[in-house]
Amino acid sequence: MRVLIDTNVIVSATFWPGNPKTLMNAVRRGELTYVTSEALLEELREVLTDQEKPFRLSAEEAGKVVDTWRALATLVSPTSQVSVCRDDDDNRVLECALDGLAEYVVTGDDDLLELRVFE
Repeated sequence: MRVLIDTNVIVSATFWPGNPKTLMNAVRRGELTYVTSEALLEELREVLTDQEKPFRLSAEEAGKVVDTWRALATLVSPTSQVSVCRDDDDNRVLECALDGLAEYVVTGDDDLLELRVFE
């Protein structure tokens, strides 16, 4: 099964136990194929180093986290253009999911969750 794991879920899997960590372990075991793009990995880096967020990782620490997720991923270079979400960053998620042939988007983002089904 191909899944796109949104940044908020990746952050949860990185720092805390629970369902996101279980999902991450399923990707590690090869039970799921995780698709992402460089844009989404860059968003992860920005969230991890943002001084207004609780993580406040150094660039080096954030780079290690991003590299770990990149190594687990099937990288997609989206060419689709989607404009259905209020937050344009969420459109990037959908573009990657669409072009990466993801069956599911795993997210905690209310704007994406309200779509329920996309394409």
